[in-house]
Amino acid sequence: MNIIVDSLGMLIARKWIAGSSLDKALAEAQRINAKKEKVIMNYLGEDLRSRREVTENMHQIMLLIRGMGEKRIKGSIAVKPTQIGLSVNAGYFERNLHSIAAEAGKRGITVWIDMEQYRYVDGSIRAYLKSYKKHKNIGICIQAKLRRSLKDIERISKANGRIRLVKGAYKYPSRIAFEESIETYGNYLKCMDYLFRHANGFMIATHDDKIIDIAIEKEKQMKKKASFGMLKGIRAPLAAKLAESGEDINIYMPYGEQWLKYSMRRLTEWEHAKIILQSVIKN
Repeated sequence: MNIIVDSLGMLIARKWIAGSSLDKALAEAQRINAKKEKVIMNYLGEDLRSRREVTENMHQIMLLIRGMGEKRIKGSIAVKPTQIGLSVNAGYFERNLHSIAAEAGKRGITVWIDMEQYRYVDGSIRAYLKSYKKHKNIGICIQAKLRRSLKDIERISKANGRIRLVKGAYKYPSRIAFEESIETYGNYLKCMDYLFRHANGFMIATHDDKIIDIAIEKEKQMKKKASFGMLKGIRAPLAAKLAESGEDINIYMPYGEQWLKYSMRRLTEWEHAKIILQSVIKN
């Protein structure tokens, strides 16, 4: 059974993981940049419980930032809150976020805070809003699956914060999240509409044709440009087409030794699993 899981994970990894090393990831980023697409680079790691583990991840993230600067990679990075200390304590997380944002800011690199399990949502948003006062090069991911997300978006937008809107890949109880895909879809559209009307510097992260079409129409109607985010290797022809048409396309590129754990977690969420497996079969 383990052999089957490992083989499936490796098959997926070839599609949407940018390698196990920084050198391979940077080379892949250059290839994507050559197609007029930016990258969102993510060194894999999450749910770290010890300062030793966090310190090692911080070291790797700093190497990533410097490597992007040296190679002149066009794009941003994404970090998980529990990767840089939130599961240790809030103050430790905030200090590490400050260090990352400061280092990235020197090189004109945006830092996205990814969203994780529900118990980390408040701490992530609180640290983001505090850090954003000092570092304007940071943004935060918001999951449309959560019932609270529109209010969170309103709060962050009023502070002029930057939002990357996703559907959400984690499983939650129905009291805090929408269970049906149609409900999540409807909330995504509500959140996106609010962003177009009230926010600046936001990203629409989706592979959904209908959502992308609606977003492009809103760009024309409101004369406001959005960025688009997609996973590496998923809907690559669509990403290329949008980039050629002048849209700001950002390809999420995870890399590192934790690729199997990350891939398996993604596959437990049906919406992502369906898209990923279709992409593997077609290519």
